[in-house]
Amino acid sequence: MESHRQGGLTEQIVITELKKRNISVSTPVGDNERYDLVLEKPDGDLLRAQIKTGRVKDGVVRFKGVSQHTNSSGHVYKQYGDDVDCFLVHSNETEETYFVDSEEVGTSMHLRIDPPAQKTSQINWAEEYHLEQQWPPTDHNKRDSTVTAVIDALESVEGTVYIDPTREGDQVLLFVDADDETHRIGAETGWIVNGRVRFTPSEAAEYHLIYCDELDDLLSVHSDEFNESISFRVDSENTREGTNPVDKYTFENNWPPSIVGTSPADPTPELTRFISRLEDKQMAYNRVEYDGKREVEVYCGGSYWRC
Repeated sequence: MESHRQGGLTEQIVITELKKRNISVSTPVGDNERYDLVLEKPDGDLLRAQIKTGRVKDGVVRFKGVSQHTNSSGHVYKQYGDDVDCFLVHSNETEETYFVDSEEVGTSMHLRIDPPAQKTSQINWAEEYHLEQQWPPTDHNKRDSTVTAVIDALESVEGTVYIDPTREGDQVLLFVDADDETHRIGAETGWIVNGRVRFTPSEAAEYHLIYCDELDDLLSVHSDEFNESISFRVDSENTREGTNPVDKYTFENNWPPSIVGTSPADPTPELTRFISRLEDKQMAYNRVEYDGKREVEVYCGGSYWRC
């Protein structure tokens, strides 16, 4: 069935399920809103709902947490963010409708039907998200979208994920790989500043997985790659030699994390960080001349400095 026809059918099924439970439903006029329905809670509060079709694969109901449109460059995906309050997911295979709070959903989400092959403490059991179980919605435990994205990625590779019981409140996970070796994983939130993805690394982590709302990919970096901090250049056209282009650090390209960049072998890390600050316009200057070795000349107004 064509995707738009399937979407229309799913919407009618979901509305029917809501009406069967005497839930008040409204639809927006036109196609300008990012939500499909407005639901009224018993207390009168309104919720903006996005409808998704769930598909069963490998024992889980899968659905996307992004919208898709096409332009001259191809498909463009965008997360819903604060534009919706919840997702209503219907699966033809399970014949069930699921209610999921938007704060639990990253770029995608899996609702598990069958027990996993390997034991893990982080499972979104589908039966716990049944519409009749979740309505009316209350302030239940919400998993941070960064942790959700990291766990989803780790569950896609061979190994087992655990919450680190020794670091309550920290976003540090334990990952036992196929060789039965345990690694501390920092689930980090990234943000883009001046064309670079930046994050605050967890000191206890061996590997860092960085989730950034503005990117489609999860980034992966080894703690041995840097001293106190590291950032990743988004604009590949302006990437100079020795910087860290974001595409080399995606989870797909760099898991498990290897030493990708030049930071550990950099004989002048302070100079490298200084140049990065200049390039990111964190310091005022007119022109920078760098000889590629150990010296840099900074021209600002009528003066310059040699470092």
